[in-house]
Amino acid sequence: MLTACEDPTPAPRLPSEDSVVGDITYRTADGFQIVATFTPPGDALPPWPVVVLIHQFHGSRSQWSEITTDLVAAGFAVLAPDARAHGQSIGRWNASGDLEIMVDRAGTLGYWVGDVEAACNWLDLRSDIDSKRLHVGGASAGANASWVATGAQLPVRRAVAVSPRFDTGGLLLGDEIHDFRPSGVLFQTNKSEALQAQALFGRTEEPRHIEVYESSGHGIDLLQDGRARRDFVAWFADGR
Repeated sequence: MLTACEDPTPAPRLPSEDSVVGDITYRTADGFQIVATFTPPGDALPPWPVVVLIHQFHGSRSQWSEITTDLVAAGFAVLAPDARAHGQSIGRWNASGDLEIMVDRAGTLGYWVGDVEAACNWLDLRSDIDSKRLHVGGASAGANASWVATGAQLPVRRAVAVSPRFDTGGLLLGDEIHDFRPSGVLFQTNKSEALQAQALFGRTEEPRHIEVYESSGHGIDLLQDGRARRDFVAWFADGR
């Protein structure tokens, strides 16, 4: 028990956003509780450039483990979230303040750019991130989300779109965004899907580039090609 002249024991200090690494959570504007992994570069001094990695439909953030290693080695911080209704991002706070479990992925694609925005907002809270060097990379549906993000008035400098699609039923094509002008995108594709990427390439402003690989892989599988992996990292490195 304290006497009148004793000072109370100081409350423990809460960690700052800058001290949070590994698995973290943040919320989208429409209430999804996103689970993500934040990995800082080992020896590089902050503020760091950062890459947000958006996985493919029915995938999870674990798909990016190899690319994360490459990006960190190149001096980038990496934020890899599970998209809404995927992986561990299955909780959504409703208007009543209750947490609902949402595992139905049908119809979520139209909101994936909101997931990118939530990632940008969380990163903006960190003083160890260079907000002028924020990039996004994605595979398949995540590729479309990354491409759209560059034209959606988000602070995205460059993007890599691995195996993007044009035949998405109108989703993740930026049609609902006013003054949609995507730019700064590297498109990576195999030969059989090249026309899909070329359709989006034609709607993209400079700087832009399209690379067609001999590999038959789609999305994350395409990045098993060594040249594709090197190009993925180099596009961001050249833009910083």
